Amino acid sequence: MAIELVRIDDRLIHGQIATTWINNYSIEQVLIINDEILLDKMQQSVISMTAPANVKVKVFGVDAFIEVYKKNPIHRRTMLILTNSIDAYRLARGGVNFPVLNVGGMRFENDRIKIAKAVSVTTKEREAFEKLVEMGIDVQIQMVPRDELLNMKDVLTKTK
Repeated sequence: MAIELVRIDDRLIHGQIATTWINNYSIEQVLIINDEILLDKMQQSVISMTAPANVKVKVFGVDAFIEVYKKNPIHRRTMLILTNSIDAYRLARGGVNFPVLNVGGMRFENDRIKIAKAVSVTTKEREAFEKLVEMGIDVQIQMVPRDELLNMKDVLTKTK
């Protein structure tokens, strides 16, 4: 499988991604999976500029990526970046295979509830995490690779 890392990080490609995660996994391409970013050409342009020069970056809507995934094997070492657990659940339910989901930043704003350092969720995002865990996906919270891994299942249990 060429999908090396699936990560939720609402900052998308930034310093930690560009210097740490991409290097740790020898990533050749980053696929941003998000319906809103797909429609925002300005944000796509900024994302392309923040990635290392040797890393290919593409943006897909969630449903479009599921269809591409089913028809075309991924050969490059790939990182998927999502902004929320709802999209991750949609991918998993749609047949995209990833045994581990890494969760980084989900910022605290509006009606979100903080469940871990740098991870805040809406009710629907929490429910999506619960469903991902029920599907047997190992959901881990970790800002950078050297940080301790937190198991999302434990975090959800503690924050009920």
